[in-house]
Amino acid sequence: MELMEISAGRLHLRPWNRYDEDAVLAACQDPEIQRWTSVPHPYTRQLARTWVTITAPGMWADGTGTPFAVLNATTGALLASVGLHRLDGDQASVGYWCAPEARGDGVVTEAVGAVCRWGFGALGLDRITWYAEIDNFASRAVAEKNGFQVEGVRRRHVSHRDCWIGSLCAADEVTDRRQLPAPPTLTDGIVTLRGWRPEDAADAARACDDPVTARWLPVATPYTLADATSYISGHIMTAWGDGTAAELAVTDARTGELLGALGLKLHNRRLGHGEVGYWTAPWARGRGVAGRAAVLGARWGLEVLGLHRVELVADVDNLASQRAAEKAGFVREGVARGSRTDRFGTPRDVVVFSLLSDGC
Repeated sequence: MELMEISAGRLHLRPWNRYDEDAVLAACQDPEIQRWTSVPHPYTRQLARTWVTITAPGMWADGTGTPFAVLNATTGALLASVGLHRLDGDQASVGYWCAPEARGDGVVTEAVGAVCRWGFGALGLDRITWYAEIDNFASRAVAEKNGFQVEGVRRRHVSHRDCWIGSLCAADEVTDRRQLPAPPTLTDGIVTLRGWRPEDAADAARACDDPVTARWLPVATPYTLADATSYISGHIMTAWGDGTAAELAVTDARTGELLGALGLKLHNRRLGHGEVGYWTAPWARGRGVAGRAAVLGARWGLEVLGLHRVELVADVDNLASQRAAEKAGFVREGVARGSRTDRFGTPRDVVVFSLLSDGC
């Protein structure tokens, strides 16, 4: 395949060359690049040299890929890597990484858009595939902002881990398809809400294997480490990607200790409605954790997601949850009879609270 360069406004994309060795070596020391890509660890100078002098040029030569260095068009500084791979007839897949110093500026989003347009136009592609591990929200955001439609999960696809898979076709309208932004970090200085991490599983299992938690939530009893791991890596990640729920860990703002959980269900988001729920770990009860978390989560839903109503429901006998709702500023509306079932499938009455976008 003939070597090509792409001018894309502030970016310039060109094939890799031997002068990129130092920049590639430096970028690929980054833990995030090593975590989410197939870059080996440790990444040595010899690996960088092989990439820029043998592997990348070889892909161009045999027509199996079009790896580009993404440069600042003015300074020539290396910002990212992007390329089309597994070229096969009218289909290919796209891959990318971003140098640490260039993150947060939309560089990769612009580069992926430029490469896809070039692939459809110059190479005559009909379909470009994207995939990423199911907790790589940064990669998914780049793909969805460029119009890729997530098609589902491919099990144990890369390094025995589940991956999202999506595609962009030549005839598709390029529109931002993100359901939710990446998990935020929200804090009031006492508690901090953040995305769940695999290493939270042990504390989550300890918290949920508790008779009080089990009384009010439909969790397994006993609640094991396997249950927590499955919930964090499976349900939470899938729901976030699908836009059906935003689940966040509640932690101590000073120490980072896990204190509980905050969830925002979004099944009725198209109506402007969300429903917040929470639990508090046994070691954190009596500190106002649930109320603080509810305030932060509800405000994020109202201000960032554009909701105009966030509901909160509590079992009529769960007085602690009702007090937390009231302290968080939710307004008690009444009792919905038999509207929820407990862990045994028995209908239960719940108290309904709400918080509106106008603060009422």
